[in-house]
Amino acid sequence: MQDGNQLAAEIDKAIKNMTPALPAEVFARIIDWLVTPIDPNDSTLPHASGADLDYAPALPSSTSSDLLSAASSCTLLHQIASRALYRRPLLGTLKSLNSLASTIFADVKKLYSPDHGQDSARATWIRSLHLPPGDGLLQPGDTLADQADYVESLRTLFNHASRLDFVSLEHRKAGAALLQFLYPATTSRPRRLTLSNLSFSAPPFSTTQSLAPLSKLTHLHLIKIVPPPALISFLIGKTINADEQSNVPKSIEAGLSPCQTLERLRLSLLPPDALAGFGAYIGWRKAWKEYEQLPVQQQAHSPAPRAPRGPARRFAVQEALYDLATHSSRLPRLRLLLLELSPLDPLPSPMVEERENDPSATFFRVGRNASAWSMLDARETGRRGKASVADVRAKRSNLHDFKDAMQISPVAANHPNMAAASPFGLPEEEDRIDPVDSLDEESSQVPAVTPEELRTAERDKYWRLVEEGKRALIKLWRSSQTEPDVPDIRVVTARRGGHDRREAFLDFYCQAQQEPCTATATATASRSNGHSCSAEAKRLYGQADEVGCWADPDVFSLVTTAPYLSFKSLGEADRGWYWTGELPRQTSDPLKAVLPSQVTAMSLSAIETLVLSARQGSEAQQPADVTL
Repeated sequence: MQDGNQLAAEIDKAIKNMTPALPAEVFARIIDWLVTPIDPNDSTLPHASGADLDYAPALPSSTSSDLLSAASSCTLLHQIASRALYRRPLLGTLKSLNSLASTIFADVKKLYSPDHGQDSARATWIRSLHLPPGDGLLQPGDTLADQADYVESLRTLFNHASRLDFVSLEHRKAGAALLQFLYPATTSRPRRLTLSNLSFSAPPFSTTQSLAPLSKLTHLHLIKIVPPPALISFLIGKTINADEQSNVPKSIEAGLSPCQTLERLRLSLLPPDALAGFGAYIGWRKAWKEYEQLPVQQQAHSPAPRAPRGPARRFAVQEALYDLATHSSRLPRLRLLLLELSPLDPLPSPMVEERENDPSATFFRVGRNASAWSMLDARETGRRGKASVADVRAKRSNLHDFKDAMQISPVAANHPNMAAASPFGLPEEEDRIDPVDSLDEESSQVPAVTPEELRTAERDKYWRLVEEGKRALIKLWRSSQTEPDVPDIRVVTARRGGHDRREAFLDFYCQAQQEPCTATATATASRSNGHSCSAEAKRLYGQADEVGCWADPDVFSLVTTAPYLSFKSLGEADRGWYWTGELPRQTSDPLKAVLPSQVTAMSLSAIETLVLSARQGSEAQQPADVTL
């Protein structure tokens, strides 16, 4: 025991003798390397280096024990390591929140003496903060006593953490996190805020005691929240609706609106049909505005414009988007608007669909050109083998097959026999001849609706409506802008977990690295395991400055950059993949691109063979020229 104590004393003496020889910046750099490196695009969906749409990076391991060990080694390292430890606390339980609040309270109480300044308090070291999930609900390991101290701990934290740059919190109707954050005594003015709603109604922004904590926002991420008129009024710095505004006009008059600082806005988990029929809604709003300007006598003799039919949830979202777009000139710094629609269930596989409709039927019916398809099928089977598993997603390694399939789309459209004979037939509803119009010419040439078209028709229509709604929003935004630049408006991939705890934690780690003027952010970014992934994200998706969920690409751009993401295996290697409908398979922006609903892994030579066979079949049906 004495030998151990003697060894510890000698080590401590050696450290004390060594530390004066090195500047504090070197030790700060050493501490930075103890912090787990995080790829800034780990929470980007789809992940730039992921093999498929289901790829999800693991959560980083905690480095608290390493930092605590470093902090206890010597006085100099104690302060440096403590700053790294307090820089971005992720609080997963009420117990951890109460522990942090108790430490801050004791620290601040001691530092309130005349010989100390509050700037040296540990609360001011906190730059990023993730509050416990559930907004006061018990988490694993919590007790009722921990729950009883929840509100007091929140108040202590927000009263003294004056340098918060990023806050991530949840709100529920009976909770306290948002109400305590939007409080007059809150000292911080964070640039980034992620707010997730656990209630059925929107948070009460108009009745909160103070909106000052939102006055410096540059990034606002709202999850399961349709911005109410009060919040939109505050964001744009102008009252747009006299109802339910409460303290918003006073906050605007006091210059608290972030209209001059807001750069990024993300609305996540909106209703899936939020953009459907948005063009019709815009037309109705414009017609109603003209109607209101008519004299009263003329209004009495003119029917009022009728609102488009649809669910109230869609109406609320479109109202918010319309108000934001028509007042876009009041958001001069806004450069990015992300819309995440709630996910739809994947489409069933063609085999399941066929089995449900007709158990005795075989899915791959190839008609008159069965021989051509069988020849190609046998050739490809011999080349690749049959090793595959049903319902497995297509991988990045299959990208060339999807690129090939996209390239032959015009060829298939010009050869109806080949299109009907293989799964490469493309159902182009807008370009197809109406069967009723063609009956008078030759009814036998009218192609029958295939089971595959029935399987995909509704989902194709859905994605067309979404893209049309997006284009209508961009057009409206552009017409309301005073500046020529229009924000980048994207419809992004839905998170199937619904921004669950794992996704929230991962995105917090990514966002926390964006805090200004910290050595840790630079160090972790430079040595991140995913630094190449970030470069890949910039190459593939075009993002240069955004991290985490802010770097999500537009789903319609993925049709050409990552077409394999929404395809799964048909069950055999020689059958290829089928479209699940989770992402669109066609887009017209900027160029028209279409993927077939089924893609087979075939080489270019195999494609040429299929095309040649189809052409020979059509030529054989024509009468030969007879020369006398």
